[in-house]
Amino acid sequence: MKKIFKLNIILVLGLLIGVVSCTKDFEEMNINPNEPADAPSTNILAHSLRYVGDVFYDDWQGMNNFLSYGGQVTKIQYVDEARYEYRNSTVNNAWRDYYNTLMDQEVIIKKSVAEQTPNMQAVAMTLKYMLFQMATDQWKAIPYSEALRGEEGITNPVYDDQPAIYDGIITGLHVAADLYNAGGTDDLGSGDILYNGDFGKWQRFCNSLRLRVAMRISNVDAEHNNARAKGIVDDIMANAAAYPLMGSNDDNAFMYWPGAAPYKEPWQENSETRDDHGMCNVLIDWFKMYNDPRLPVYAFPGYEDETTGDPVYTGNFPGAIDGTFRMDTISRIGARFRDDPMGFTPFMRYSEVLFFLAEAALNWNNVGQTAEDLYKAGIQASMEENGIAQADIDTYMDQAGVAWPDSKEAQYTQIYEQKWCAIFKQGQEVWAEARRTDVPFMDPAPGSPFAGHNRQPFRYPYCVNEFNLNNANLSQKTGGIVDHFWGQQMWWDTRTGVQ
Repeated sequence: MKKIFKLNIILVLGLLIGVVSCTKDFEEMNINPNEPADAPSTNILAHSLRYVGDVFYDDWQGMNNFLSYGGQVTKIQYVDEARYEYRNSTVNNAWRDYYNTLMDQEVIIKKSVAEQTPNMQAVAMTLKYMLFQMATDQWKAIPYSEALRGEEGITNPVYDDQPAIYDGIITGLHVAADLYNAGGTDDLGSGDILYNGDFGKWQRFCNSLRLRVAMRISNVDAEHNNARAKGIVDDIMANAAAYPLMGSNDDNAFMYWPGAAPYKEPWQENSETRDDHGMCNVLIDWFKMYNDPRLPVYAFPGYEDETTGDPVYTGNFPGAIDGTFRMDTISRIGARFRDDPMGFTPFMRYSEVLFFLAEAALNWNNVGQTAEDLYKAGIQASMEENGIAQADIDTYMDQAGVAWPDSKEAQYTQIYEQKWCAIFKQGQEVWAEARRTDVPFMDPAPGSPFAGHNRQPFRYPYCVNEFNLNNANLSQKTGGIVDHFWGQQMWWDTRTGVQ
């Protein structure tokens, strides 16, 4: 059945380009059947999910830059992106892809309201606000309040400040969460290639995203946003039946690919013709420091020790200077994450939820479990996801640096470290959490042409198309930007002394 389900994506996507009708009317005969004026919501959903997985979790929007900024994967050939030497076409494409996909969600939402299909509406809203969060965490100020309103004649939307965008995301996800409880009877159809029509898993995904948003803003200021973050967590925990969170690895928001061209897992497809990426030394060295049993899952050995024949794992410093490393010694990305054309693209994980709850418990003691228990559960979930034996898990958790420490500062650090490790392959989220927590602590790329900085980039460059087409609005938000990447920390990035 699983193989049949994985093939559904091909069939459903085929419907998007194969809608053909017969008519005797000349005008209708001259409508391009490959560009239908309308499509079922389930077909748009399938297209959206496939598109998100293909363009926001691939080499261009993952391995080349964000995972390098977050110390997990970096380039070992054509190292430009890891050194912040970006391509205008890549930035333009990313901007276009966000707003095209957001517009598709807006279409589904409007259709769902008209057709009274609240379940489909809730799913589209979940995706919409997930994408808006990803986009604002990439650029900071973006069009939000006037975005997606081209049919109203708004073709040059204003740029909203990040706090206002987060206000909208928080409200929108809460509305979506309530829609999941509206008693809708509509099904999601075969276009649900993420959860195969399991509406309950979508509900858990939505509320887990609410938790992510809450923790992202939890350190902005004590009087308002810390209290607001706590309020979101309180709301979820006090209404567990109405607002369930991911409860096991079975709830992971993993999109599995059919495995046949053109629908292969993006990292595997890239590996068929390219060998540009290896593991970061930051993650490899951290694994080795704690004898982490996930190491051979995440990475291949770089080479074998000439004396012992033992595998040796090595990573490259992100954005390294040419001549300071040898490609044939760098560990490549592990088979689970890159060698399977029917592999997965991770939008969110159960372990991530547990680590956020551990942080919330440490902040406010409001989740009904101790931070220590949730921290250990997060490690357990990540280990189980990666197929690690229980005996190895127990040994790992008992060692210093992994076992629950006494000091609160160390407790936060270990929660952040373990979450960073667990969310491998989630490029935007890895980079966002690194900026929020400063874990892992990372100097800028040594091969960068931009001098005077002491951290990885704060933000992504705005695209040339926006400067050309919407400069009057964009220029109001570009003050203080340095070298395109620095100068403007995210609103939720409260680190001091960084530049």
